[in-house]
Amino acid sequence: MDRIKRILKLSKGIALRILKDETINTTYIENEFSNTDTKDIVDNLTSEGFKKERDQQIKHINKNKHQDWIKIKPTDNTENKGLFIFFFRAAAVLIICAGLGYYYFENNSDLNSSSKEPNNITQESTDANSIILELDNGEKEIITTNGTKTILNKEGKVVGTQKGTNLNYTNPSVEKLPEELIYNKLTIPYGKVFQITLSDGTKVHLNAGSSIRYPVYFIKDKNRIVYLEGEAYFDVVKNSEQPFIVKTDNMNIEVLGTKFNVSSYPEDPSINTVLVEGSVSINSDKNKNNTILKPGHKADWKKQSGKVLVNNVDTSIYTAWIEGRIVFEHMPFENILVKLERHYDISITNNNLDLAKETFTASFDIESIEQVLKAFSKNYHFTYTINQDQITID
Repeated sequence: MDRIKRILKLSKGIALRILKDETINTTYIENEFSNTDTKDIVDNLTSEGFKKERDQQIKHINKNKHQDWIKIKPTDNTENKGLFIFFFRAAAVLIICAGLGYYYFENNSDLNSSSKEPNNITQESTDANSIILELDNGEKEIITTNGTKTILNKEGKVVGTQKGTNLNYTNPSVEKLPEELIYNKLTIPYGKVFQITLSDGTKVHLNAGSSIRYPVYFIKDKNRIVYLEGEAYFDVVKNSEQPFIVKTDNMNIEVLGTKFNVSSYPEDPSINTVLVEGSVSINSDKNKNNTILKPGHKADWKKQSGKVLVNNVDTSIYTAWIEGRIVFEHMPFENILVKLERHYDISITNNNLDLAKETFTASFDIESIEQVLKAFSKNYHFTYTINQDQITID
């Protein structure tokens, strides 16, 4: 019981540091946990996923506190305000304490004699706002953009390492590469971007709401094939003996070594490929004829008809998202809203039908969604309401 008391005291100390945005002192944690567990605790309690879950719980408590307050009925307004602040902070502390307490009871064999589940996540517990890495055996792991992770194969050998917003497969510890392709899948939620470096050194930037399935290792004498849903920018390492192929919704993009952007969201009527450098060949199951792109060209493949339209474009407009910017050029407002939903991880309902077809040219980077809507409303007068992550335009 003494150790449980120490854990609870430790939890309160960590909670107060998190609430004050102070660095967590790991010395005291290491007195109770191993170095590995200490790192996991700090990563989990400071991760974006846990912070969002904590804030949601606090909002729920805060929402109901007024009706609970009636039972107390304070008479002094100053005291009332102080106790409200105390109530809010105490709720936050308790939630963080519960987070560390849960970790302790789940991982301490002295208090939990039942067999422990593998350190992965199930489909039911997957946070829709988390970056998810699915391994070849079906296990799923959460990737936190402020943490680090080692990716292991079924033999326990290192095949990849993650640091921050980059997942790297170029330095595997395996002595002999497998003869069959082994795939991982990375899924990026709305509101986030991520980068992956494949085993051949090819760099892939993934935009919000995208996923990519790729081999852990590329095998000699076989094409380098990846599967994309959503939007990605590819900087492909040249290898004339192994063409690099991006497969997306019945369309294939084949390259030897080049830089290009592909956008293939399921809800979009077309797939567009913008070539920045090099050369790419495009074909589809509906249209076996190859379309060769030159730098500065965009190919629009219409999903319904299978037709390919090629135009000259400013490539920087289509790659701005890599730098955190969103750029619209003569784009209908209804299409702009879809991109804003992905970029800001929000839901927008547009009741202004006249506005939907209006076209706009604009560029944003550090602006909040409210600042973006305010800028649009100055050019085309409309009103909007924001309720957390739900926006309504009238």
